[in-house]
Amino acid sequence: MQLVERHVIRKTDSRYQAIDAAAFASKNLYNLANYHMRQSLIHTGTYLGYAAVYHLVKGSDAYTALPRKVSNDVLRLLDKNWKAFRNALAA
Repeated sequence: MQLVERHVIRKTDSRYQAIDAAAFASKNLYNLANYHMRQSLIHTGTYLGYAAVYHLVKGSDAYTALPRKVSNDVLRLLDKNWKAFRNALAA
């Protein structure tokens, strides 16, 4: 069993705008990096790891919209998701 803590932040909360902007920027970075990984797999048949994707997106607006640590965590999560996907295909 996995314990989860849930926080409900309504639009009237003073923190809502900041959280919404961060979530939007995180989504944009994830989608951009995912696009690069998918295109590489489709066109060249090669898997781009975390480091390769980082060098492709580090100058983009999507990467710089978030603090560097957060952007790197988003890219690490994407790499983890792709590795899990490839392991599932192999199984």
